[in-house]
Amino acid sequence: MKFLTSLICSLLILAVPVLAQSPASKSASEIAKEQAPAVVVIEQLDASGNIIGQGSGFIATPSGAIVTNLHVIQSAASLRVKMSSGDVYKTVDVVDFDEGKDIAIIKIKGFQLPVARLGDSDRTEVGENIVAISSPEGLTNSLSTGVVSGVRRFETHRVFQITAPISHGSSGGALFDSSGAVIGIITFVFKGGQNINFAVPINYVRGMISDQVTTTIAKLPAAAGAAEKAAPVSASGDTVSSADIFPDGKISSVARTRLGLTSHEPMFARPDEALAFFYRLVGGLGMYSLKEVADLTRTATALKTKDTATTEEYTIKYLSVYSGMTLGFSKPEQILNSVELVVNWSLEDLERTFGKKYTKKKAPDGSIYFELKEHPEGKQIIALLDPRGNVRAVRFTNTPTKAK
Repeated sequence: MKFLTSLICSLLILAVPVLAQSPASKSASEIAKEQAPAVVVIEQLDASGNIIGQGSGFIATPSGAIVTNLHVIQSAASLRVKMSSGDVYKTVDVVDFDEGKDIAIIKIKGFQLPVARLGDSDRTEVGENIVAISSPEGLTNSLSTGVVSGVRRFETHRVFQITAPISHGSSGGALFDSSGAVIGIITFVFKGGQNINFAVPINYVRGMISDQVTTTIAKLPAAAGAAEKAAPVSASGDTVSSADIFPDGKISSVARTRLGLTSHEPMFARPDEALAFFYRLVGGLGMYSLKEVADLTRTATALKTKDTATTEEYTIKYLSVYSGMTLGFSKPEQILNSVELVVNWSLEDLERTFGKKYTKKKAPDGSIYFELKEHPEGKQIIALLDPRGNVRAVRFTNTPTKAK
């Protein structure tokens, strides 16, 4: 009897599942000490060996496979990789790249190099603490901290929106979670965007990492030119002012001619840059004036599509080749009050981007829309549906509003 009781107890103990323990959180200094040696500086060189640009990257294999952004290595005649130890590698080839996600894997001839520990970005949640390590302006192992403030859907993939301050040259750097594992590649930076920065999840990269070289820097596709210009000028040298952009509700033909754009040319050549710009405007809800938005969108054709006693609305049909955008302003202040992005999403795309917490509602005109969970900054999010149930627009508003 005693033997039987002992056997039953043993079986019950074996049947109890062992709970998986989450990796222990570490301080930013601990993460930097352990992982920073794997973060590198990548310098772009012209045919004469002069530096024409620089970015960041991190080592993924002991033999020298390095993860970075594609735009960091495009348009260079050759590359030079600088380690935190001071070692420099001049022979650099390409393992793989993804133009849509702005990812590249390059290869140096290394041996037993320090490697960054990769995490699982599918487990990353909004609000998590993060540490960014990169080399802005060539300053190796610069560190900043923040949180994941959002998960955004671009045309072909998701990105993390982060609050960690980022500077020019940080592109390609490593984004770590609180345990010190890489969960993303620092990609987009908005200097005037109140820490609105973006990183590509590391799980998109995992299947690309290898030590097998497939091509060279010279054979990479040319970088797409951004449609937006920092200070567009005419042939006579006159700067295009915001007064040229929204006269009587649409951009003037004079301004379009000065910018060298046709009425159907998109504001951004790359869809991911267009989406990043959209989220910058979301961050400016309740703050940006009509004039400020006109300055930011000066290379786009903006048409006034609504004008009432309390609101006015402008539509940019070609934010990118694949998307448009509608901007709503309150009167008489003319402050940005709503930003709507035209998309072509399935319900699964919506859930992956904003989660499954949403309420199905019916508008006065009988159309169905989803009211999503409250935005961390108090903004309301509404997903507008077509008759087939596909998501055709996602609208952020500073104050509650009804769907059209």
